[in-house]
Amino acid sequence: MFYRSLLFVMFLAVAAPVKAAEVYGSIVNVDVSDVNAAAAKEKAMAQANREALNHVAPQVASPEGIELLNSLSDDQILYFIKEAMVLSEKSSDVRYIASLKITIQDNVLRQYLAEKGVAEELPRGTIDALYIFPALSDWLIVEKKVNALKGVDMIETVAMTRRKVQFRISYSGSFDDLQQSLKGLNLSLGQNGSIYVLETFASAGE
Repeated sequence: MFYRSLLFVMFLAVAAPVKAAEVYGSIVNVDVSDVNAAAAKEKAMAQANREALNHVAPQVASPEGIELLNSLSDDQILYFIKEAMVLSEKSSDVRYIASLKITIQDNVLRQYLAEKGVAEELPRGTIDALYIFPALSDWLIVEKKVNALKGVDMIETVAMTRRKVQFRISYSGSFDDLQQSLKGLNLSLGQNGSIYVLETFASAGE
């Protein structure tokens, strides 16, 4: 029993809870040739901007929105670029090779999609949490209820002892949306240091 408990504690120490963050930047590698180095660089930058937008688009746009963004010209895509940082580069008379970090202006992209009447894709997240239960049956009930919540894509057990369970929730929407849904079950995700803990609280009528 001590060995199993120790394994559980060690697992918590190395498997810190994660909350998937939205990423709006990309590292893009380009290798382009043209009539001269300047033309190759210009073409490479346009290619990098498009690749970065294509990487970010599925995180914020519906399939309809992605189709719309794919139809934009290179000049139109520039509107969404916040920063283009050269990490490394080299060129010859007709060739340009570089590694670039391209950052997208999230607010501008969302505003553009809204103006075009295109629905956003809901953000998605994953978080690991700990739940301490009086009996296994209590956890099974909580697990079933949480798994049935709107916006919860999946809940899975990661590690368990007689009184503790570490589990992972994959969800659609924001973390605040998840908290609001859990509130309807008199549950809340709190933090104890770097660990998320699922806690119960009494309703106002109790």
